[in-house]
Amino acid sequence: MRRHLFVALAAAVLGCGFVSATFLALRQPLSMGDYLAVWGLKARAIHATGELSSVFRVDPAGAFSHPEYPPLWPLLLAGTARLLGRYDELLLALLRPILLALAAGLTFARTRAPLPWRLLAAASLTLLPYFQTAAYTGYAEALLLVLVLAALFLLESRSPTPLTPVVTGLLLAQAALTKQEGVVVLLVAVGLLAAARRLRVAAIVGGLGLGLGVLPWSVFRAAHGVSGLADFAPGSFDPAKVLRALSTLRDLAFLPAVPWLLGAAVLLALSPGVRRERGPLLAGAAAYAALLLASFAFARVDVAWLVTWTWDRLALLPLAALLPALFEAAAEPFETGSEPEGSAPAAP
Repeated sequence: MRRHLFVALAAAVLGCGFVSATFLALRQPLSMGDYLAVWGLKARAIHATGELSSVFRVDPAGAFSHPEYPPLWPLLLAGTARLLGRYDELLLALLRPILLALAAGLTFARTRAPLPWRLLAAASLTLLPYFQTAAYTGYAEALLLVLVLAALFLLESRSPTPLTPVVTGLLLAQAALTKQEGVVVLLVAVGLLAAARRLRVAAIVGGLGLGLGVLPWSVFRAAHGVSGLADFAPGSFDPAKVLRALSTLRDLAFLPAVPWLLGAAVLLALSPGVRRERGPLLAGAAAYAALLLASFAFARVDVAWLVTWTWDRLALLPLAALLPALFEAAAEPFETGSEPEGSAPAAP
């Protein structure tokens, strides 16, 4: 009886989280922040012209639209608009709950714990601030998250097939074509696979990710005179900028995050099984965060400004990736001696 009540409560939390996020996404057309200046501007250009190169013409000086950003999200918006018959930003907002449902389903599938804990892991994803913020509805992180979680699901599978590395590489190639953070995920995944001596898988994933994701967009950009990143450059390197980024992050988020960080640390400390099984995933999240932090050393713009406007979106991916491990850790003391549910061993 208690178990059924726990399942019902967890399912209710999941339902409430999804409904709340969907309501926030649909209460107004796509129109805010970087959607207006970057993603939507490019999507409208592609929809109007049918040419990918049009993303470079909407803002020739590159003053605000970030022409170097990968094009998959604007392509998805424009392609969906073509299917709808018009570029309707209220209808396109439906992509947000669809992507959220996919991300929640992947989180559920990746969590190796009894049903209530899997439901709670999926519910926690829907309750993350990113999905409870209407301003981010038209941003690209939701697509990036789905692609990365799908790749993790495959890499964590207990029953890999010969196609698993191929599909994983294709997913990470698409992640690299969605945001630059996708390239960082690709590098971390290949590095961890190589460290685990899964060299064949690493070669396939890396080759497809680089060959179909990173290189084509880099060549296409260069052919149109768009090279490098607007906010970062090798010539701007200054290690002191990392300290300024940490200082800004401390001022913005450290105190509110302390209870959550301590709670996660306690859960993992009390769950040796999860630490053992999820060690590669934990290492991957740490490596990803370290690389993002190190990238601020190359910032061309004011570091405090850059951190202020990006930190919460940058934190979304590693936090969402770790949710299964955290809920497995929460479940472990209650499920000692029983076989965990779920589909996956540790991430490579």
